[in-house]
Amino acid sequence: MMPCQSLVWQRWLGGFLILAVLGLSVALIICAVKANSKACKDGLLAEEECHGVTRLLEIQLTQAREGLLRTEVQAATCNETVVTLLASLEMEKAQSQEWLSKREEFRGKKAQGFPRRRIRRDGSREIEELKHKLQNASTEVERLRKGTETSSKKKEIASASSSEALSPLVVSVHLLLAFVALLA
Repeated sequence: MMPCQSLVWQRWLGGFLILAVLGLSVALIICAVKANSKACKDGLLAEEECHGVTRLLEIQLTQAREGLLRTEVQAATCNETVVTLLASLEMEKAQSQEWLSKREEFRGKKAQGFPRRRIRRDGSREIEELKHKLQNASTEVERLRKGTETSSKKKEIASASSSEALSPLVVSVHLLLAFVALLA
């Protein structure tokens, strides 16, 4: 090759390199301007806000799941309590019926074997009141059982009221004592 051709070739190569460096510099300046532009900064802020909101929503979702789990556990406990109370109520009803039949049987025997005595009316009234309270308690237990299926708020109320539903047990004991007092 000739030295002249080599020099031309080097000039073309140098010119091309200068144009390449200028082009890259212009592109770099344009990218730097765009990166520092208000729209780009606003976009970064919006992205950070989005990540913050997403984290907040994830925390709220976790809390909601935990609350739902607690509510399900409370509902299961309330359902078990209702089942237990219903079973106790049925046993008390059966026992009350048995006592009533024994009372009637005893009254019949007493009327046949003994001279008639005056029976206190207030004892009968008390028995009727106790029967009425027992029926109200049964209705209350049924209402509480249905209430546990509607909402967790009602489940808490049903739990509190279910302890009040134990009063029919006390009522049946009073009923038994009233029978014994009447028969004595």
